Amino acid sequence: MEVIIIDYNERPDPYRILNKVEKEDSESERGKLKIFFGYAAGVGKTYSMLREAHDIKNLGKDIVIGYIESHERLETMDLTKGIESINTKVIDYRGVILKEFDLDAALLRKPEIILVDELAHTNAKGKRHRKRWQDIEELLEAGIDVYTTLNVQHIESLNDVVESITHISVRETIPDKVFDNADKVEIIDIEPDELLKRFSDGKVYARDQVKSAFHNFFTKSNLYALREIALRKTADRVNYEIETARLSKGQITVVPASDQILACISSSPSSLRVIRTAARMAEVYHSKWIVVYVETTKSQKLSKEDRKRLNSYFNLGEQLGGEVVTIYGDDIADQVIQYAKFRNITKIIIGKNNKKTSKVFHFYAKDVVDKLMDSNSYIDVYVIPNSLYDRKSNKITKKFSKEFNLSLKEAIKAALILSIVTCAAIIFDYVGFSEANVIMIFILGVIIVYMQTTGYLMGIISSLVGVSIFNYLFVPPKRSFHFYDKNYLITFIMILIEAFVIGNLTNKIQQDADESYTREKRTQTLYRVTSKLLSAVGNSDVVSIAIKYLSRLVDRTVVCYLSIDNKLSTPFVYYLDELKKDDLILNKDEAAVAYWSFLKGREAGSGTDTFYGARGYYIPVKVQNKILGVIGVSCEKDFLSHDQKFIVETVTGQMAIALDREILVGQQEKSKVEIERERLRSNLLRSISHDLRSPLAGIKGAVSTIIENGKFIPEKTKEDLLNGIYDDTEWLISLVENLLSMTKFDEGNMKINKNLELVEEVVSEAVQRSSKYFKDHKIKVEVPKKLIMVPMDGNLIEQVLINLIQNAAKFSKKQSFIQIKVYESVDDVFFEVIDDGIGISDKILPHIFDRFFTNGSSIADSRRGVGLGLTICKSIVEAHCGTIEAENKKEGGAIFRFNIPKGESTSNELM
Repeated sequence: MEVIIIDYNERPDPYRILNKVEKEDSESERGKLKIFFGYAAGVGKTYSMLREAHDIKNLGKDIVIGYIESHERLETMDLTKGIESINTKVIDYRGVILKEFDLDAALLRKPEIILVDELAHTNAKGKRHRKRWQDIEELLEAGIDVYTTLNVQHIESLNDVVESITHISVRETIPDKVFDNADKVEIIDIEPDELLKRFSDGKVYARDQVKSAFHNFFTKSNLYALREIALRKTADRVNYEIETARLSKGQITVVPASDQILACISSSPSSLRVIRTAARMAEVYHSKWIVVYVETTKSQKLSKEDRKRLNSYFNLGEQLGGEVVTIYGDDIADQVIQYAKFRNITKIIIGKNNKKTSKVFHFYAKDVVDKLMDSNSYIDVYVIPNSLYDRKSNKITKKFSKEFNLSLKEAIKAALILSIVTCAAIIFDYVGFSEANVIMIFILGVIIVYMQTTGYLMGIISSLVGVSIFNYLFVPPKRSFHFYDKNYLITFIMILIEAFVIGNLTNKIQQDADESYTREKRTQTLYRVTSKLLSAVGNSDVVSIAIKYLSRLVDRTVVCYLSIDNKLSTPFVYYLDELKKDDLILNKDEAAVAYWSFLKGREAGSGTDTFYGARGYYIPVKVQNKILGVIGVSCEKDFLSHDQKFIVETVTGQMAIALDREILVGQQEKSKVEIERERLRSNLLRSISHDLRSPLAGIKGAVSTIIENGKFIPEKTKEDLLNGIYDDTEWLISLVENLLSMTKFDEGNMKINKNLELVEEVVSEAVQRSSKYFKDHKIKVEVPKKLIMVPMDGNLIEQVLINLIQNAAKFSKKQSFIQIKVYESVDDVFFEVIDDGIGISDKILPHIFDRFFTNGSSIADSRRGVGLGLTICKSIVEAHCGTIEAENKKEGGAIFRFNIPKGESTSNELM
């Protein structure tokens, strides 16, 4: 009988197998889709598809052309000859003749393979499907293989990315699933320079379209970006297929689709060779490589020299093009293996530890290299000998002294703890508790000593002292270090071992807790930075938040320069200690380093190979290809560690995003202003063209009549014509004045010169100047007998009253009353202009002070006037810090009311 043993840890995933079988069953009846994929029009997708079609036809396959978009390219049109074509469907859409792919004819013909160009095409109305990819789905379901073409900008998930690069929105897109589920994708790729030459030769578009294409979509930078996106998309598809095949077989090992190298480093001098070897191997294999450092509890106590050497390794890895990563854990081999699985690593390079391990303890004290070899059977491990191993004992002595340090403060602390424990043990013994309870008291004391001190020496001494006290006070014969029972020897040894092991574990847990707390605090701070930057408004707010939190994270003074017109601004500085301001990075030399970093877009200063003598570390604040400024961190005391550099880069990246957001907001606001100005300009021109036509025509007609027939026209008629000319001229002058006033307000050039003015005189002057407007009306003025002096610009307030009187006369019947009323309150003086006219419609009442609003229409098409009079009134009153409003009277007519605050005479400029 045959026995089959199944390893459930290695067996394939049954659900993935089932899904794969179902997919293969459905695909056996479904047609195959092949996409000829490119990054732009003109790369040769249709041409390549037709060439392959001829090769397939020569093999005896039934292949037809369903739809080809040749764009009148001769080479493409020639390739369509010799292959059967299905006639296109002609659709008349609003008088335009469109030729579309005839899906029904293709289904009726049902060839083995059909060519249908432009997968993302939108069908004309009247077709069964809105999109061509839906037509192709129906062909595939009918068992017909389809060859088609597609550009990268037509994939839905990449649409925004392409738009951000080309600034052109592509509306014709396909769902990503169509591309991802295609059976084959063949990328058609040529150099952008060759594609641009095709454009210049007129092989892609007509020559009259080439110039426009060069200045819009088909720029060289756009083509390079699109090409990279297309290649990445294709590579992602290949990786996905490999991953699917791997997981469907239940594989947890690495599939070497492409070599990825992991260089494991430490503070050892051999790490230098490890990094260089990894860089050379990556160049040979054309693969990615990663520099990884495992930070353990012990590595937290590295000396300043070791930490400095480790930072130099990080910098070297970055300079040689590697990705530098720090991971955390005490089991180095296990952390490396787990990370290698996560990143699909195929090769690990590590330095050899030259310390000798006795054969007795080799099983329990394996080298990291040995553990890596024993832990996996699918990753190649390359071991680099440590020829620089320092055998001098002084380094061992340093390490020993660090692990087993001793200080008076900790000795006193340990003595106090043991004294308290001893007192508690005496009480326990007096009460009658057993020796086991007394022993537990001493073990607890040793654990507390480990928790309250650093290193191991004080814990070991406390263990020995605790055992000695227990022997002296509680083991017969008491008050003596002798003991009669041999079993106590084992008890003493076990107490020492237990105290040491538990204390050691407690110390390790405490160190892990401290480390976790530090990382958590750092993470929380980074989260707060991100949250604050998201809500920041304005560049100064963004910078102040970023440098404040960055200074706290790296415990250093931070300076920031922003880019203004390709120059650096005055520095923003956050001092770590306001009482001890560190101005060492605020001098011309440091500013020059910052400017170099700004120009080159690279880090510079302390800890780098560029301007390494500087007292600060400088990194550009950049997003995409824009450099928005430079961050500088003081390095007077020491270089930045790798973790600190990572923090600086993280905060700088968040800051760059926030600054870029502010730039975009500014550009949007500027665009809105420009759009509004264009709209107002358009409205103004339309209004003026309409309103100038009538008075100018009247003036021209009256003048020509007087010139041609002056001798025969009665004096009365001539006087009427001249009065008409005068009135039209006055209206034109008023219009021009309003336009000039509005222009001054818009440009911020209108000066408000406030002086104490007598209200009665201002009203009287306004009534006198506007008498020509109400000659057919009755005017009534009510001013308090008390003299009222108000700080105002008298000429401008007179203009407000004149405009309101003119408006009242315009919309009131002849011989009706126009009333001007002035009264005061504690803080303000109020002016009212009241008429007995038709009133104001509730519909238009909220808009009467809007620019170019006339009689309920946004454009003055019905009544003369461009709708600036009331707008100017509002601007003048608001410049005086007052308000203006309008309301209807119950008995009919309207009331216009504005107030001017009382106050001291001032002079300001309207901005």
